[in-house]
Amino acid sequence: MFETIVGQQRVKALFERALAGDMLSHAYLLAGAEGLGKVDFAREVGIALVASCGGCGVCAECDRARRGAHPDLRVIEREGERIRLEQVEPLVADLALKPFAAARRVWVLPEAEQLMPEAANKLLKSIEEPPAHVHFLLVTDRVERVLPTIVSRCQVVEFRPLSDAEVEVHLRDVHGLGGEEGRALARLARGSVERAARLADDARGARLREEYLGHVARLVGRAAADGETKSSPAVRFLDVLDRRLKVIGDEAQDALARRVADLEAQFADERDRAWHRKRAEAFAKRERDRRARQAAVDALELVVAWLRDLWAVACGAGDAVLNRDHAAELTADAVARPEVYARLLAAAAATRKDLYLNVDQKLALQAMFARFEEVARSA
Repeated sequence: MFETIVGQQRVKALFERALAGDMLSHAYLLAGAEGLGKVDFAREVGIALVASCGGCGVCAECDRARRGAHPDLRVIEREGERIRLEQVEPLVADLALKPFAAARRVWVLPEAEQLMPEAANKLLKSIEEPPAHVHFLLVTDRVERVLPTIVSRCQVVEFRPLSDAEVEVHLRDVHGLGGEEGRALARLARGSVERAARLADDARGARLREEYLGHVARLVGRAAADGETKSSPAVRFLDVLDRRLKVIGDEAQDALARRVADLEAQFADERDRAWHRKRAEAFAKRERDRRARQAAVDALELVVAWLRDLWAVACGAGDAVLNRDHAAELTADAVARPEVYARLLAAAAATRKDLYLNVDQKLALQAMFARFEEVARSA
């Protein structure tokens, strides 16, 4: 159990003891930064609760639960921008039912921060006094945005970022990336195993990181190439992001086409097919939008890391750089005063907030680059 979850030994030990002693709380809130494997962990706990083996991970029952086919393990994904009352009401009404095949029923709720107030309040009563056979596993990246009364009714379990050493070992052993590049990517992952995986996939494939960093270097430090205006690197940076967004869109469309084909074969009634097709289309859009936002955030984080490294070198702290595989370039480029890089970092931090508020990604980045130019002119 939990073999697929990287790190989080403290959390694993907590749940292993609770499962072994049949002492699980009725409601948990798994909280921590994005990319720490919280949803996967919640699913694994759910499998252990509904499988008669206790979650061996290899039997047919575990496989059935992992595929989402176990009737007593439900994952509640939002069906729109937020989780609304009409999505929670059937869940609450369903709680009185006895388990279908297991001794318990488990509800996993990712993105608990997306509960609309009326939906959260509807769910609150059930979390306070659930039937004895029901367990809730709520997950959030933004615990401060979860209804405080829900937080108070759950046992909050904090997931912590992995150490650079843990991520470096994971990149080497799982993704085959070692040496200076592996150490740099481990630092850039900032303790997130999911971000580390995306960086590793890029390093083995498109290598967009190198393109992004080349444009950022010319934008905030390096001399422009012949015939290049100061705004050209910003335009080219966004072109790289556009290419990534197109790939994400194409992959989402392909996945939807496969899902629709499965539905056509699975349901004979056209009304059933139409209902499931509509849900599949809504899921595909949410997944495409989620990945697009994540791609923009990842691109922004590369900008932030480069600026942070320039600031560190300008302050005489070259040993602290994140992009260790570009140390020589950073040393050559860090020619501005430290306070200039601090102002650029402040502009990037404001853009990070915009992206998490679902502001249009390209517009947010364009505005950031415009602020970069203002800082450069006033430096």
